[in-house]
Amino acid sequence: MTTHDQVAKRLLAVAVAATALASCGGAKAEDARIDVRADRTLHPVSRLLTGACIEDVNHEIYGGIYSQMIFGESFQEPAISPAIRGFKLYGGSWIAGQGVMRADGGDGPKLVSDYPAFADGATGVEIFFADRKGENAGLIVRVDKPGIGADSFIGYEVSLDPARQTLRLGRHRNNYELIRDAKCQVSVGRWIPLEVRLAGATIEILVDGKSVVLHDDARQSIPAGGVGLRAWFRQAAFRNLWVKRGDRTDRLPFRQDEPPKQVSGMWRATVRGGAAGSYALSHEHPWAGVQSQQMTFESGEGEIGMENRGLNRWGMNFARGKPYEGCLWVRAKEPVTLYAAMENGEGLRTYAEQAWNVAPGDWQRLDLSLTPGATDASGRFSLKLKRPGSVTVGYAFLQSAAWGRFRGLPVRRDVAEGLIEQGITVLRYGGSMVNHAEYRWKKMIGPRDRRPPYHGTWYPYSSNGWGIVDFMDFCEAAGFEYIPAFNLGETPRDMADFVRYATAAADTPWGRRRAADGHPAPYRLKTMELGNEERVDEAYAARFEALAEAIWSIDPAIVLVVADLCYGKRIQDPFHFDGAASGITTLAAHQRILRFAKRRQGEVWFDVHVGTDYPVRVNDSLDGMFSLADALAKIADGARHKVVVFEFNAGNHAQKRALANAQAINAIQRDGRIPVATSANCLQPDGQNDNDWDQGLLFLNPSQVWLQPPGYVTQMFSRNYQPRLVRCTTAGDEGALDASAALGEDGKTLVLRVVNSSEKPLAAQIRLAGFVPNRALAQVTVLAGPRDAVNTSCNPRAIVPQQSTWEHRTSDGKTSYAFPPLSVTVMRVQ
Repeated sequence: MTTHDQVAKRLLAVAVAATALASCGGAKAEDARIDVRADRTLHPVSRLLTGACIEDVNHEIYGGIYSQMIFGESFQEPAISPAIRGFKLYGGSWIAGQGVMRADGGDGPKLVSDYPAFADGATGVEIFFADRKGENAGLIVRVDKPGIGADSFIGYEVSLDPARQTLRLGRHRNNYELIRDAKCQVSVGRWIPLEVRLAGATIEILVDGKSVVLHDDARQSIPAGGVGLRAWFRQAAFRNLWVKRGDRTDRLPFRQDEPPKQVSGMWRATVRGGAAGSYALSHEHPWAGVQSQQMTFESGEGEIGMENRGLNRWGMNFARGKPYEGCLWVRAKEPVTLYAAMENGEGLRTYAEQAWNVAPGDWQRLDLSLTPGATDASGRFSLKLKRPGSVTVGYAFLQSAAWGRFRGLPVRRDVAEGLIEQGITVLRYGGSMVNHAEYRWKKMIGPRDRRPPYHGTWYPYSSNGWGIVDFMDFCEAAGFEYIPAFNLGETPRDMADFVRYATAAADTPWGRRRAADGHPAPYRLKTMELGNEERVDEAYAARFEALAEAIWSIDPAIVLVVADLCYGKRIQDPFHFDGAASGITTLAAHQRILRFAKRRQGEVWFDVHVGTDYPVRVNDSLDGMFSLADALAKIADGARHKVVVFEFNAGNHAQKRALANAQAINAIQRDGRIPVATSANCLQPDGQNDNDWDQGLLFLNPSQVWLQPPGYVTQMFSRNYQPRLVRCTTAGDEGALDASAALGEDGKTLVLRVVNSSEKPLAAQIRLAGFVPNRALAQVTVLAGPRDAVNTSCNPRAIVPQQSTWEHRTSDGKTSYAFPPLSVTVMRVQ
């Protein structure tokens, strides 16, 4: 691992070299040239090009910014499987009996054998599908570093899909990469032999003894690993799992030594002393969702309880002497004393405890107030009984008191301050989470302990504890502009109600509801997006118009955003093209929306998403976005409209993504037509990447937050914002340098932003016209490092911006600078 000191030394050496070169003034002939015409103002620069997109992908919200420390708050997760001899479970419900292993489906649970890792050999299993419902299930091979989460492992997926009659081969490196789908017969109602043969980079897959796929994964081959089972949203049964290496074949039997405990999946049963008890997931009159959790102390001496350790059971962060608060919703048939405690991870030390005498009857709220007597970054929260009795718990909420929250909101203070420090100017609350049928704004208001859980896009037991209104509360408190996105299935009446809720006076029905929820003044709502990454066709246009009519009838000033996707090719003819990710080949629906907006005198924006994989200068989606802006201008006929970018997307959070983000923002700034640009993803819990979006800007764990290189680009550009773009061109660098320049309103400050995407330092002559520096020293901020460098919890400052002063020695409007390899440089000259 590269240490911070090593990086600092390397950057210092680069800075010394750059200073030495700069001292030559304009006398030396450089390899490259940057021409800045400060006397040629091209257009204003939007303040909203340094934004982020936040959604619940990778638990940015539930387990991220949301102050709720308990994960599994409503006990909706199914019971976890008991230990299976010779295997480790990573999510889901796995039940063994009579030599058969049954998987209950879910979002990619894994059962991984303890069998030693191997490279070459063969493995196989028999699979039984009862019907054609659902997705796929099968083997995972060469498995390494497995964890909870659909894509949280390294290895190959070999799965069968009876609905589509296909065999799927995929590659996982804490993400998902489809290698190939192959048609084959996948029978239901009988056992199907599935075999995988591994030899170096070659993978052969046999179904029913017939070879279906022969693949050479040469350059991307995963070298070695274990074997396991995986299901993706479908039930399946497995038997006769085996591994063959050389002449030896080993059978891996399925043995479960104890019956499963009925404890909701994010909680664990605890027993102390000689106590005996039982657990049940009660479906009778649940507090929320479909079930609640019952625990019963039956006999003996000691304790019967259950404990929670937060997201992925990573542990909760307790601060000594700091108060924590929350609530429980419980019920009991007979009087019982319930205890809540803060404990260390093993339950051997109790830091704080509270008790209640629960009266018999229906659901009742218990208020939590706990102050731990020790600091622990990986603690747990426990509920327990110390004498015979039974209690049913429907909801549990725990958060720090005001000291650990941002301005009294249900928001982690350190995360909020990290976003402010990052220089965020605008947040979009959207993404695929809004596409789920159960995503509705009216379920996200009112007391959070009464909001219903729902089957979310990214997590099947999602919480409504933090939603659209909480997002707007946070943005207003933090000083960010904000853009919420809504499910396209919302009714026109509900969307009209939302605008009333957000903007009406406090003495109106919806205004009183808003005030009761803690926000007496109207929100400064300016923009709303309808949907996310939609196919913008006639059906979308009709739905958009219906919702827009309802919204604009209440507030015609609100800008409405069309949730478009991305364009991989330049659009020449607005009505005949290809390359759109949504599959559309015409902008006829866009034209219909523009005509509607013109009739209603409203303004519409079109949200286009752009890839920022390195290097972005050859990225077709960026060119496609600009061509969409050109095409819309041709067909708008006077309708007020703009193109915006609500997601920069990439598959990484490394320095290479920082370079690509910087190039994309530079290009958008030079173009001048795009008022908003936000990068996905805003947040990422460290180690949580179960759905191919390993691209967080601000990382977090239960006790700390830190920026990744792309997040520092946002910070550098935001802190050095200037409002007037001036002409800036590069030459002689073979496209390796990307530059943009902006001037202060008073003309006294010039900011030059330069990206060097090459692997070597590039010396450049800088020519300034129309600007004469008054100060001999310029402020220079450089973010440089290896292409794949990232910041970790152990070394959160491995790649950070380095600030210095530079004696530019400008003579005759000319100076020189050597830009470090793989760097983003911001120069502030006054």
